[in-house]
Amino acid sequence: MVKSSPQPATPESAAPSWRDDEASARFTPMNLSLGGGTQLRGRVLSRLVGFYQKLFRQLLDHFFPEGLLEQVDDRSFIRFDDVARGYGFCELDEDGVAMNLTVFRTSYRFYPGAPAPFLESERRLLQTIVHLIHARFQAIYDPTAQADSDFSRYALEDLVVAHALDPSRLNVIASALEVLRVSGLSTYENRRISTGALLLGTDYDPTAPQRIKPADAQPYTARLSSLKRFHRICDGINTVFVVDREGDLIWPVEIRRWADQAHGEDPLPDHLPCPKPYHAHAKATLHNGHLCVVLTPFQEIKVFHQGSMAFAYSDARWRLLDIPAKFAAWREAVEAKQTTDPPDLAARIFRAALNLSEGRSGALFVLLRDPDESLSRLVDVSDLIQHDEEDEEENETAMPIGRPPSQLAKRTLHHLVRDQTLSQLDGAVMESLARVDGAFVTDLRGRLHAFGAILKIPPDLPTGARAVEGARTAAALAASFHGPVLKVSEDGFLTMFLAGRRIWEI
Repeated sequence: MVKSSPQPATPESAAPSWRDDEASARFTPMNLSLGGGTQLRGRVLSRLVGFYQKLFRQLLDHFFPEGLLEQVDDRSFIRFDDVARGYGFCELDEDGVAMNLTVFRTSYRFYPGAPAPFLESERRLLQTIVHLIHARFQAIYDPTAQADSDFSRYALEDLVVAHALDPSRLNVIASALEVLRVSGLSTYENRRISTGALLLGTDYDPTAPQRIKPADAQPYTARLSSLKRFHRICDGINTVFVVDREGDLIWPVEIRRWADQAHGEDPLPDHLPCPKPYHAHAKATLHNGHLCVVLTPFQEIKVFHQGSMAFAYSDARWRLLDIPAKFAAWREAVEAKQTTDPPDLAARIFRAALNLSEGRSGALFVLLRDPDESLSRLVDVSDLIQHDEEDEEENETAMPIGRPPSQLAKRTLHHLVRDQTLSQLDGAVMESLARVDGAFVTDLRGRLHAFGAILKIPPDLPTGARAVEGARTAAALAASFHGPVLKVSEDGFLTMFLAGRRIWEI
């Protein structure tokens, strides 16, 4: 939740480094006939500025719900001749964590919700928010700004996403997102709709350069959603609509065939992990500025850009994903100057977690740095795949006769994967094991120690984690003191924990 708190004023000479120079160059001073003289015009402008500052805070709360906003000073202009000097600034604070923002000459300091600094993609998104707030304000009285983009037609958060992806196609991208929003509220034959579109970044379809756009091609807008047949043509998973740079719907294609023909049959690069059902969608956007937008069967909107899922819309808000950066953070935590076996251990676990999150299956991956020390503190002996035979005999003889011991029930299937490492397990098998209620426990050598394990939560775990978080999150926090952890929620969120802290969330 974005919060504001007043702070002492700072000198006006402390000028931030980023400025919307393009918007400033295009600025035309407001010249409205309001009557009542300068005082009335000043009150009107002051209220407008206050309204757009409120929009600014709402956008920060939308994209960064856990961020903390502190107001440093307030120099909001209230005179028309000050408007030209009111454009925004954005720079990294000297502490390397917070961002200094200036909106309508009011200065703020914005802190990330996680203990880590803002990612580079998050800083760019903050710059986009500052830019669009002023661009929309300028569109009130500048006809040229209104001609470039219809700010009043589309949701402002959709415009932020569209601008972050490609400012030159603001209306085309925002219109496509609106189509998916409307489709997500519709049903066909009492079933939810899934659909998708490939937005070309080139002036022609690279898989069919000689093919001519139909003369009666319709714009890809929300109007098409009123046609029932429209939703039967493309399901978004196997087939998508092709939309040209002008925003016209030209033809449907099979996305896998299109991606292979446009970019070759090689798989996605290792640094661009993606859920298995959407490999083709990500691959289709590797080069030439192509974008792919999909409304999934779970009614989530996914946006693919530069070979990766860039944004996702669910639970009534957009989320900046930046999967490559978060995968790099996970891989760095796993390797941590140590050699893993197999070498792609971090990638194997991360891909499995992505696939499970897409399938809405809960899971908990625990990677131990020192299993000799951590196993006895985290995992019960009955959950260990490689258990001590003497302990097994002692536990079995202690159980009453006439009913199967619970320990034996847990160990019944351990032989299926005993003495196997993650390099020997098929990816689909590893995902199936991780779906079993409990934790999937391995180490840097890829040895599988347990699956479906109920982890021991130490009594000294902060009570706040027990009271506020669920059981899987509490287990993830406890296990993260022994190595990096990935938690997959049944609502599709993927979270990394390390050293008792949440590092990131997808």
